[in-house]
Amino acid sequence: MCDDHDVENATESRDPRSGYRLASDWPHYPPDMCFEMGSGVAVDRNGLIYLFTRDIEHWAAHPLAMKDKMGKSSISIFNRDGDYLGKWGPSDERGFALGAHTLYIESDGTFWTTDRDGHTVKKYDAGGELLLTLGTFATWGNDETHFNGPTAVVVQNNGSIVVADGYWNSRLVWFSPDGEFIKSVGHWGRGPAEFNTPHALAQDSQGRLLVADLCGGNFHDYMTVPGQIAEHRKRVVKGCRSRIQRLDPDGQYIDEWTHIAPLSIATYGNRIYASDKMSNLAVLDEDTGEVLERVDGIAIYIHQLAMDAHGDLYTASVYPEHAGEKRGPAGPSHRRWTRESRIAAHYEEN
Repeated sequence: MCDDHDVENATESRDPRSGYRLASDWPHYPPDMCFEMGSGVAVDRNGLIYLFTRDIEHWAAHPLAMKDKMGKSSISIFNRDGDYLGKWGPSDERGFALGAHTLYIESDGTFWTTDRDGHTVKKYDAGGELLLTLGTFATWGNDETHFNGPTAVVVQNNGSIVVADGYWNSRLVWFSPDGEFIKSVGHWGRGPAEFNTPHALAQDSQGRLLVADLCGGNFHDYMTVPGQIAEHRKRVVKGCRSRIQRLDPDGQYIDEWTHIAPLSIATYGNRIYASDKMSNLAVLDEDTGEVLERVDGIAIYIHQLAMDAHGDLYTASVYPEHAGEKRGPAGPSHRRWTRESRIAAHYEEN
């Protein structure tokens, strides 16, 4: 797969999606870069883009793989023009994480990673030094020190850390800034502050928590071990609709929006950027949920989205083969969408 680098080096293509145009030659992968799919993406305060890739996966959670072969995930750095700037973070021949899920960069330069298959959430300084680990590596559970497929993390305005323990558990978990357990909120269900699969988590400008709660069953059972997925989770709940639940900072239910079927969610200013039906982006008013703008078909699955200071959108997309595309550097795992004026000028001139 990774020997195939016949990525089309076309110029940016015209696209009518709300004025956004695809930069189809972004990024410029180095010849030796090998990965299966994108999983996370984040932009730092200097405008650099970080891609959290699943380099080897599918079997990572099996006991033999954990100790000997291990799934591999890495973080690569690119600039806005798509130039490769190297790898970020600790170097480990076994891989950066068992299974990359999402990546976050705070305004102070702090990095957070969620390792779905390693069942941990980690905090690093900007130089890659590990500062904090939540969860117990490679050991799943449902208590104060164990997760079962964590999916997302948010640092609240008061410094508390909230983890979405969402793939094979159905809860949010609060920790102090030092990593001490505070409380767990939620369990399997479709009622207020109950969850099926809390797949993504964000905080709006008012401090409210936004939970992208998916409907589904049997999520990735091929990469788990017997007993890891509770039997009731393997069945799709009749009439279930994916939703965004809004909670106050303490985890108390406010309301929910079901007009969006979210896989990922991010906030910028007073707007919410939520995937809708996997491949489309809906920009919502944070107070009412009104759809202010749509950008359809921007990725196969918008697993995570980030925006830079120019307003460019960057996506990490999983399982491109579901749309007949290639995995790895030859496929659409990472994309940049822009409204940049010079691209408009390019089409006017041609």
